[in-house]
Amino acid sequence: MKPIKKLRNKIFALINPGKKVYCLYCKKTYRKFLHEGVKSPIFKKYKVAGGGYKLNVQCPNCYSVDRSRLLYLFFQQRTEVYKKPTKILHISPNKEIANVLTGSTITQIVGTIEPEQYMEYNPVRLDVQEMDFPDNSFDVVICCHVIEHVDDDEKAMREIYRVLKPGGFGVLQVPLAINLEKTLEDKTLTTDKQRKIAHGQVDHVRLYGLDYFDKLKKTGFRVERDNPYDNKWLPEAELIRHRLDRIEDVIVAHKD
Repeated sequence: MKPIKKLRNKIFALINPGKKVYCLYCKKTYRKFLHEGVKSPIFKKYKVAGGGYKLNVQCPNCYSVDRSRLLYLFFQQRTEVYKKPTKILHISPNKEIANVLTGSTITQIVGTIEPEQYMEYNPVRLDVQEMDFPDNSFDVVICCHVIEHVDDDEKAMREIYRVLKPGGFGVLQVPLAINLEKTLEDKTLTTDKQRKIAHGQVDHVRLYGLDYFDKLKKTGFRVERDNPYDNKWLPEAELIRHRLDRIEDVIVAHKD
């Protein structure tokens, strides 16, 4: 992070003391969080969960955002990874989440196409579209905000299904357009401007609509949409204090 931005965050924290919001990662509380995200008309048009520009979501101390707090709570409240031996493949991880998936029960392997960015995890080089792991290798695969970047998303889904053990599950978050039935994808786009207009960000090759779930089911997954508010992970006042987005589900893809 640039020094000017770090200074801005420190000033923000100093002038916003309070208890209204709580960061699960660094345990700090504030009157409010920072705004964060990518401003994109198409994200706003189609009501994208897990993307876009959001108010009051980023911790000024550790820089966690709502979608990373969502996943930490998910693994705490909705899984047994901290209770029983679990082998996890974490693909191009959010480092906040990777840092808390530790403990005597967890074996976490970080795989990425850019290992130089993740050297602290002793990563393995991998392309999610063609992974060098045997079938049925992992209890959990976490692949969050990755598939919208790859050329062949269906091949990536098949690979994730292949390396999961029967009874295992994947956490497969993407920016999901709630008001869009069919995924927008145009591989003829060649410029950053074109891709941002069509897909929301310059490095996205598609914007997923609700047919994302059909693609996962076609691969063989049983798909669960686990919403913290609907399924009452915690009392609603606590969820609000974490600043979780009401429209963002954890997308859990089970290999039965």
